Amino acid sequence: MASVTDNFLIRQSADQDLLTFEEESNYELFFANEEDLKQLKESWKVLIVDDEIQVHTATNIALKKFTFENKPLTFISAYSAREAKQLLQENPDVAIILLDVIMETDDAGLELVQYIREVLNNQFVRIILRTGQPGQVPEKNIIISYDINDYKTKTELTTSKLYTTVLTALRSFSLSKKLQSEIERREEVEIALRSSQEKEREKAIALERSLKELQEAQLQLVQSEKMSSLGQLVAGVAHEINNPLNFIYGNLTHANDYSKELIHLLNLYHRHYPQPEPEILNEMEDADLPFVIDDLPKLLSSMQLGIERICNIVQSLRNFSRLDETESKPVDIHEGINSTLMILQHRLKAKSDRPVINVIKDYGALPPVNCYAGQLNQVFMNLLANAIDALEERVSQEKSQVFQPLILIRTEVISHNSSDGIAVGSHIRITIADNGIGMTEEVRAKLFTPFFTTKPIGKGTGMGLSISRKILLEKHGAQLQCISTPEQGTQFIIEMQISSKPTEIAKAIL
Repeated sequence: MASVTDNFLIRQSADQDLLTFEEESNYELFFANEEDLKQLKESWKVLIVDDEIQVHTATNIALKKFTFENKPLTFISAYSAREAKQLLQENPDVAIILLDVIMETDDAGLELVQYIREVLNNQFVRIILRTGQPGQVPEKNIIISYDINDYKTKTELTTSKLYTTVLTALRSFSLSKKLQSEIERREEVEIALRSSQEKEREKAIALERSLKELQEAQLQLVQSEKMSSLGQLVAGVAHEINNPLNFIYGNLTHANDYSKELIHLLNLYHRHYPQPEPEILNEMEDADLPFVIDDLPKLLSSMQLGIERICNIVQSLRNFSRLDETESKPVDIHEGINSTLMILQHRLKAKSDRPVINVIKDYGALPPVNCYAGQLNQVFMNLLANAIDALEERVSQEKSQVFQPLILIRTEVISHNSSDGIAVGSHIRITIADNGIGMTEEVRAKLFTPFFTTKPIGKGTGMGLSISRKILLEKHGAQLQCISTPEQGTQFIIEMQISSKPTEIAKAIL
């Protein structure tokens, strides 16, 4: 079989047309005729859950010749979430679920996601939500609140995008299975080594290191999937809002001018015809014309302020996602922090059980900094979200109106000196501090350990700080430090060079 890297190759013969795509030696995608598929014994099970029979038919037709790792797809159809639950119990090895959101109820698909993850405890199956009614489901909360792997509208899934979506899901499923199998195998070996003689201890230490690397790889896979899906959703929502927003924003000025002209014309009529007909007088009285003339400009002014507020929110969403920026480039750090604060604004506002969380910005004069802006925004999001959690925990413990929750964000340029006192380059320092619950030294020592968390089940995964440190160290050559005192608060300090090659700095730090 011919193969190419990152390209498509079409080869024709007397028997068949063969379309091959090969990205790595372990992942092979080809489309063969039905004679070849019959010779393959194993297959990937794909469960289609949708109450529209046309969706089942179209998906079967589009993917019937699809194969991955030399195995074709086997389709299982369910027309309701209730039927899907039964089929999942009978077929626990399903690899992909193409799941509709709205079926027998408006959230039947979302309830099925919770059933799969929590009741069946199936963390391997790749769940791809598909909906034909995107306006009737809570798109903004789905990626965060439900453990899914992708979210698509049915109109978005062309044949080529469906191929890409299924291929990505199968790769992830296959890799997760292999990782889990490898972890289980290594854990068994570790148990055996622990019971062996003293001379085998060095092998056990090496094995623990391998397990940690595998665990970090699995952690990064889960986080990258979630953030990629969330970034696409945020960018898509911002783009879709932007078009009608520009239309309204552009026409508000004209509406304001027209209203002024109409009011001026009414005043002229009143001046030159002070005694209108009784019918007109009655209409003026019913409409409360003086109030309308006085209130209409105020109403349009309020609409103008509201539209400008929405424009700022949309711009913050686009700045936060930054899906179009895949390379390191000079960016404004303050812009990234501000867009992150805009995303978290709903958590900073006052609630019934706590006062508003005040954010103090002590920004220094920072030059543009070379970084991966989207990934750095993820770090800011994790650190600020943790600060808010710590403040809310202290408020719940003290139950006092005297306590005022605060978050301080300070940025500054600093100079590092070598051992002989010579300056070796300028750095920036970003400090995010809170006066929350704080933490003990024992907790602080485990803070960056993958999956370690002090939060209750369902609220924390223990991935945020570990991923943040990994992004800063490996992508930016930066350091992340934590200083904390119980009942007094916590500081997270980021130090990174203004312009540098992150990989070289990371090697030097290691």
